Amino acid sequence: MYQYSFANVDLVLSIPDAGGNYVNTKVTGFAAGENLINIMRRAPISTTTFGAYGDMVVSMQRIRAGDLTFPVLMNAPENKLLQDWANYFQAQADQDGELIFPIQASMVDNMGNDVAQMTNGVILAMPAMVRGQTMNTVTWVMTFERITYQREVGGDLVQLGV
Repeated sequence: MYQYSFANVDLVLSIPDAGGNYVNTKVTGFAAGENLINIMRRAPISTTTFGAYGDMVVSMQRIRAGDLTFPVLMNAPENKLLQDWANYFQAQADQDGELIFPIQASMVDNMGNDVAQMTNGVILAMPAMVRGQTMNTVTWVMTFERITYQREVGGDLVQLGV
């Protein structure tokens, strides 16, 4: 029998301040729901072209960029850290455009042993600020220059046949 608990998944963000000092924070303010962490590449790993006689040519892509999307409760401490970084980033466009310090991230599934490493990320748009009776989450979307995946078989597989 297989079992799974989202409580055994760690999403860790390394968020820099204006001086380049990184603060590691484990995201814990998740709401209840499905598909809470979504890590997706922006480009295919290859594309194809077909010649007049049906021959296929495969073009391999070197693009490893992608997006990390996750919702947290509106009172989660991660919102303040991410909003401060987004404000700092926006301020660079308003001033002299000094070098920014990007966000780094990793997601580790401690049951399935899957890992995603995300390098050099930015927030492209600030999440909407919405209020109402049913509004209780803020969805953050970050785009990273490079996302690498490592998928494993998980701890439950080793238990089969025991």
